Amino acid sequence: MIAIVGVLAALVIAATGGVRARAGALQCQSNLRQMGVAMNLYAGDNKGRLPSSSHQRASDGSSLSWTNTFAVYLGPDFIGRCPSVPDHPARVTYALNDLLTAADGSGIRLSDCRSPVSTMLVGEIAAGQSSEHFHFAGAARGRVTNAMFKSFVNAEVHGTGANYLFVDGHVQALAWTEVQRRLAVTNTPFLNP
Repeated sequence: MIAIVGVLAALVIAATGGVRARAGALQCQSNLRQMGVAMNLYAGDNKGRLPSSSHQRASDGSSLSWTNTFAVYLGPDFIGRCPSVPDHPARVTYALNDLLTAADGSGIRLSDCRSPVSTMLVGEIAAGQSSEHFHFAGAARGRVTNAMFKSFVNAEVHGTGANYLFVDGHVQALAWTEVQRRLAVTNTPFLNP
């Protein structure tokens, strides 16, 4: 009898952990969807331009990073943190694809993105990162390797994959194996607009 109770307790604990992990992944997708709506509103108010990275500054010296400029669209209660990584040291656990910004950090025009449905706008940052944008633009010969991608992106934060916001505003969970497949394609629109 005690063995049966022990087995049942172990099953309940395992099921609860799985439910918690799934709830975290779904809340993360909700966060990214809100960011997608904010991005579209921002672009509509800024002549079709995507948001800036922290390299872009206002005349008073304040950062024009999306983490600041989106505040108007996301509201004061938006946290910007994936619930699956509560101990992450960064203030915001999502980052902008810097290949969607010009050299000065200003956002490119939506019309300059050849495949908005295929191009990642925002991903989840790796544990050792704290920047609000990825540094893919520094890739040798313009090719982001699997190792480089994974050093910036928490590509397996939700088990075997992660959530991504694309330029067209949709959110998709991608397995790490699928991301590797996309990165292997020559001139892939996954990161390069």
